[in-house]
Amino acid sequence: MNTPVGIDGELTVDLENRRARYDCYRPDCPQRREGPVHGVVVPEFVRAIKTQHLTQFHGEQR
Repeated sequence: MNTPVGIDGELTVDLENRRARYDCYRPDCPQRREGPVHGVVVPEFVRAIKTQHLTQFHGEQR
């Protein structure tokens, strides 16, 4: 995967269709994609996913 230097992940949000997903680009990540989620859960997913993913899969607190 060709990822720009310094980019660890990407949050993609489609407001028109109310969906979102998070892609992790860290080479050692056991869970490369979170989502997609749809509908009313999108705002909470967007608010929390990066912190949740980094805590659960990479042992980081942010």
